[in-house]
Amino acid sequence: MDNNNKFFKDEYLNKVLKVLGIILLFLAVIFMASQFKDLWLTIWGAIKSAGVPFALAWLISLIVYPLVKVFERRGVGPRGLSVMIVYLLIATVLYFTFALITPVIIEQIKEFFAVDYPKLEIYFQTDFRVDFILGTDLYDQISATISESGVIENTVSGFLDTITNNLPSMIFSLITIGMILPILLLYYLLDYELINDNIRSIIPIKYEKDASDLGNRLNHTVGAYIRGQLLLMVSIGAAATIAYRLIGLEYFFVFGLIVGLTNIIPYFGALIALVPVLAYTIITNDVNPFWVLGVNVGLQFIEGNIFQPVIMGRQLEMHPLLIIGSILFFGSLFGLLGVVFAAPMAATIRVLINFYREKKELRKQKTGTT
Repeated sequence: MDNNNKFFKDEYLNKVLKVLGIILLFLAVIFMASQFKDLWLTIWGAIKSAGVPFALAWLISLIVYPLVKVFERRGVGPRGLSVMIVYLLIATVLYFTFALITPVIIEQIKEFFAVDYPKLEIYFQTDFRVDFILGTDLYDQISATISESGVIENTVSGFLDTITNNLPSMIFSLITIGMILPILLLYYLLDYELINDNIRSIIPIKYEKDASDLGNRLNHTVGAYIRGQLLLMVSIGAAATIAYRLIGLEYFFVFGLIVGLTNIIPYFGALIALVPVLAYTIITNDVNPFWVLGVNVGLQFIEGNIFQPVIMGRQLEMHPLLIIGSILFFGSLFGLLGVVFAAPMAATIRVLINFYREKKELRKQKTGTT
């Protein structure tokens, strides 16, 4: 036996035993935790209920706080007066936005259900069968199989049951967030610096400087990302509305609004926005579907090469895998809210990763010089 082999040295064996001990301890903890599944689910539900409003307040404060500072630099004070002016401005913008947009949306939705929805029903009952690419016989067989299996009825029934069961809690959550969020945001804006200082005071003095640097980076980067995304959403939505109007699309406002709203979801948003308008034009022949496809592809090109660099800046670019992974992860945790706010969370992860790399590199340099 080779006594010089590192695998048989006491130092190496001790490391292996330590690693195995940590793994066994970790598995034991997971096993013990799994025995109290209901308790952990209850605790996790409470954390989500309390954490979502606070997280939303923090994210919105990153958008609003720079505006408060603008008023303060212009001599508007005290802080409460600047915050109230910002609140009034936001309320005014929201009021006029909804006052101008809502009637148009309602009118187009009414027109759709009065004029085009019956056409869609007739199409799926007649023309879709005739135009089926694999032939009418196969279409009838597939249709009969689906009808006999009851998969559609079961899916719809399950979907309705899920909505019925979760609707009260969803409405309660939305009402709660809607009532608490403005109050949380108000107090956070009034005591912005004080709250951040108190959070930093929890950090040990040894890490206080790094924590302050990390906090500033998060506020700057995530805030810039959210503000940029909002500008992109408005810009792309307005551009889509105008483009749809120019090509003669009937419900240009509704489809343009969908493009703007879904643009907040990176990568998937463009596809989500394209599907309904493309399906509508193919079925109704309102306009040539290739015009719609061209508009959407053109909008994505403009966003990626003009709007994105100008509004977002190159320093906020993130790898697609990081964003897609964040959408899947946070979407599974928080549902629709997780999907919508996955991009800011991805920006947060990016800041943390870069901060860790910089500190690691600094430690290497210090170790190399000593």
